[in-house]
Amino acid sequence: MATQDLMKTIGDYPLRQQDTQDKFHGKQLIYLCWDNHLMFAAPMCIPVPPTLPFGALIRDVLPELYGDHPEFESIDWKRTVWTNSGKRFIPDVGKSLAHHGLGHKCLIRFRTPALEGSRMPANAGGAGF
Repeated sequence: MATQDLMKTIGDYPLRQQDTQDKFHGKQLIYLCWDNHLMFAAPMCIPVPPTLPFGALIRDVLPELYGDHPEFESIDWKRTVWTNSGKRFIPDVGKSLAHHGLGHKCLIRFRTPALEGSRMPANAGGAGF
């Protein structure tokens, strides 16, 4: 049996990315993920200005996103481990996201070593989230 094309093309299909930074009115998208805290099943994507100081991200943005988690108030921000698209960095709270190289559609993950989230055993008083 001969193989035949099931789909014919009519030419090149131009790829038009619809979520480039220029479409966000001076803001950029960043993804945020609190490792091991599965009450939030996936990274959250938010629009923020690249000039946003990292301290404002911690003080103003993260409580709005993760403040309902029972462990959030216990975070020791000085011990928090941060990564940008898999590469560890130490934030300067007075410097902007752009200064840290946190560009459009970057993935910022943070791990809180003393707080285990989903790794907390249920018999230790944790809810496993």
